[in-house]
Amino acid sequence: MNDDLNLEVTRDALPQRIDKYLALAVALSRSRIQQLVEAGQVERNGRLVVRVSEKVGPGDRIRVVLPPPGPCEVPPEDLAFGILYQDAHLAVIDKPAGLSVHPTEHHKTGTLVNGLLYRIKDLSGIGGILRPGIVHRLDRVTSGVLVIAKTDQAHQVLSEAFKARQIKKMYQAIVHGVPLQERGEVDQPIGRHASDRKRMCVRADGRISKTIYKICRRGLGGSFVELYPYTGRTHQLRVHMNYLGCPIVGDPVYGYRKTKNRGELERVFQTYPGIALHAARLRFTHPCHGEVMTFEVPLPEIFHAVIEKMK
Repeated sequence: MNDDLNLEVTRDALPQRIDKYLALAVALSRSRIQQLVEAGQVERNGRLVVRVSEKVGPGDRIRVVLPPPGPCEVPPEDLAFGILYQDAHLAVIDKPAGLSVHPTEHHKTGTLVNGLLYRIKDLSGIGGILRPGIVHRLDRVTSGVLVIAKTDQAHQVLSEAFKARQIKKMYQAIVHGVPLQERGEVDQPIGRHASDRKRMCVRADGRISKTIYKICRRGLGGSFVELYPYTGRTHQLRVHMNYLGCPIVGDPVYGYRKTKNRGELERVFQTYPGIALHAARLRFTHPCHGEVMTFEVPLPEIFHAVIEKMK
């Protein structure tokens, strides 16, 4: 049975391509939207959309017919991760460092999605075969809490809440050095690095990005900090702490390239499968019954070995 998505473009929206609008509105890839348009499954104001470049504007009504998901090509695997909460609509996961969230076209095993397919049988299909149920993500090297959608309705509502910055997140990190202020804000735009497309960086033409930080402890040449991302850009916390001159310990991309002579902090995390960044708390409104829910995941034990030696 097909699922229908019925959307109305808000009155204050700017005209834009329909594939760009749908990519943001319902978390579908542009290639998937192209397929749906070619299959005659997208309508604007009651008429079939024939080109993904077609513009939509304020008040337009969009209908997308989603065919039932095809057979999943991602194999289920029994992997180690915690399930903090689960109901008919969503699940909240405790992801360990070193575990990628979703597969890619070339690497379809050993990810959180493989583990979810093994342990949770009713994931939302709206994210596609490689990302069933995935509403947001954590980097492979980051541990902590994330929410997974089990129905298309929950997927859409949670995706909108993330875009509207209604979901509150708190991270904990151990960084090199000490920020200049006890509490501060990094309000610097982030964009793709000009010469290394796998890296992000602070750049004037980047997207608005803001992080609030608070120092909790100092010592061993570094700091234990809490980080509150106001926006959710790729690698935002890692880039912003690097911008402050306080890179996250163990970060091979935005931290120190060589760990030699970097002190006890790097030595402690040298065998850890991630970096010293942990998604500690997630607060959101349940997409179906409206209850405000808060989930916290304790720091991995390795963090405590460092924190206890700090002031």
